[in-house]
Amino acid sequence: MKIKIFKKSRSYLEARPRLLKALELTIKTLCVLLIPVIFSALILSIWILIFYRYNIHFDNGMEVIVTAAWIPVFGILYSLLTAIVLSTVWTEYKTMRAAVKRWDIDTFMDLRDEEMSPLVHAMVLMFSLALLLAFMVLDYPSFSSGLILIGSTSYLLSLIFFVIVEIDNPCSGFWFIKSIPEKWLKINPKAWREKRSEEAKRRLEEIWPET
Repeated sequence: MKIKIFKKSRSYLEARPRLLKALELTIKTLCVLLIPVIFSALILSIWILIFYRYNIHFDNGMEVIVTAAWIPVFGILYSLLTAIVLSTVWTEYKTMRAAVKRWDIDTFMDLRDEEMSPLVHAMVLMFSLALLLAFMVLDYPSFSSGLILIGSTSYLLSLIFFVIVEIDNPCSGFWFIKSIPEKWLKINPKAWREKRSEEAKRRLEEIWPET
């Protein structure tokens, strides 16, 4: 006769899946946080090899204009723009997750290939470059101060850009929706919408036939 000396509690049995999920989320988060470092390193290399090496910077009078007008104005416009874009892609992301949970394939197919326009990405990129240029042409009191300010600014701007791109495509990348059925990913969204439109037109003709 087998005697059980210790019985695992339910919370103990569920601890392993929770730990694995937490580990997976940690690794994915670290990957998302580390990728913008590449862009930041590129910007720092440009600043060191060109602006710092050849002492290219604005004079004191122009620096006052840059710090008082250029950076605040472009910073505010960039913040408003990215807030709107991030809110839009996040709403679509949450809608797609809810559609997968409800098995609402129509809503999922409507949003699957709805990506942010390249013009919006280009505009966000131009605002980012304008802000970075404003920081790169300042006359810093030391190399370390310029390294910290330009490095942190370029990292944060590239992180925002990368997060927007990542959320905008929830079917692939690091932050994809894991619960999407495999069959849904094999369906062509355009063909699905065309077929659904044809069915809707046929039903409409049955209800209101042409005279």
